[in-house]
Amino acid sequence: MPLAEAVRKFIPDGCRLRSSGIGLRKPLAFVYEIMRQRKRDLTFLQSGMTEDADLLLGAGCLDRIEGSYLGLEAFGLAHCYRRAVERGVPRSVLVEEYSNFGMTMRFMASAMGLPFMPIRSHLGSDLLRVESFRHPKAVVLDDPFGSGDRVALLPACPVDVSMLHAQRCDEDGNVQIWGQLGDDVWGTLAGRRIVVSVEEVVPSKVVRRDPNRTVVPGFRVDAIVHAPFGSHPYQVQGYYDADVPFRREYAERSATADGWQAWADAWVYGVEDHAGYRTKLGSERLERLRAKRLPSGRVNYGY
Repeated sequence: MPLAEAVRKFIPDGCRLRSSGIGLRKPLAFVYEIMRQRKRDLTFLQSGMTEDADLLLGAGCLDRIEGSYLGLEAFGLAHCYRRAVERGVPRSVLVEEYSNFGMTMRFMASAMGLPFMPIRSHLGSDLLRVESFRHPKAVVLDDPFGSGDRVALLPACPVDVSMLHAQRCDEDGNVQIWGQLGDDVWGTLAGRRIVVSVEEVVPSKVVRRDPNRTVVPGFRVDAIVHAPFGSHPYQVQGYYDADVPFRREYAERSATADGWQAWADAWVYGVEDHAGYRTKLGSERLERLRAKRLPSGRVNYGY
C-alpha cells in the first residue's frame, strides 16, 4: 500500500512504536511520513537511536522514549533530544534507559510472549537504580535453582507497531534481510502489528529459493510499502551506501531549533511524499550512492 496510507492506518497517536536498524536500514521514509501526518504522543522504542528519534523529537511527535544510546554517531550530539530533555523544546519527553542488550532482551521476551527476561549485564549498573516512568524498572533476585547467582529480570517491552526497512519481500510479505541484523528480528516480531518498507518487491519464487534470509514471515506483516531509498541517508547493504554529507548537514543544521525547522521544512514538510523526497535528492546523487556489485556465493538447495 502507499506509504501515507500505511502510516494513517497502522500508526495511531499514542501508540508504542518500534524502529528498526542499528547503524543501517533505518525506516526513515516512515519517520518522515509520521512527521508529515503530525502524529502525537508516541512512545518510541529502540535499542540504539539516531536521526529517527531525533527527527520525531524535533517534530513534537514523541511523549516517551525507552532505549539506550541516542546520538548522531560520528556526527555528534542529537540536538533535538537535548533540547527536549533540557528545555522541553518543542515539548518535554520522558526517558527510560536500558542498555542495548537489555532492550534486545526485552524485545525478545515480548516476541516470545514472556512477561520478563533474566539477564546479568545490568547488575552493578545505575541503569537498575535510575527510574523515570516504569516502576519497577527491573527486579533483582537470587537464582531460585540454588546456583548462588543473581539475575536481573527486565520487563518485556510491548510494541503496538514495529517499523522495519528491508532489502526485499514478496507479494505475501515474506521479508528478507542480509547483512547486519542487530536486534531487528526480535524487535520486529515483538510488534502486534508490523509495517515494512522495502527496496524491492520480488516474486515469491525468489524468496523460496533463498529461505534462510527470510526474517519475518508474511503472515505477521500488516503492510508492505515499496520505498526505494527508504532508508536514506542510511545504508542498505547491496543497494546503496550512507550519504555522509547529508547526515553531516543534518547534524550541523539541527544544532539550533531554527536551523532544524528550516531543514525539516525543506526535506520533510516541503515535499509531498517519498517520491518527492527522492526527486529532490536527484538521480545523480542517488546513483553515486549505489552499491557496487559483489554477489555472495551460491548454494544448492536441491534434494
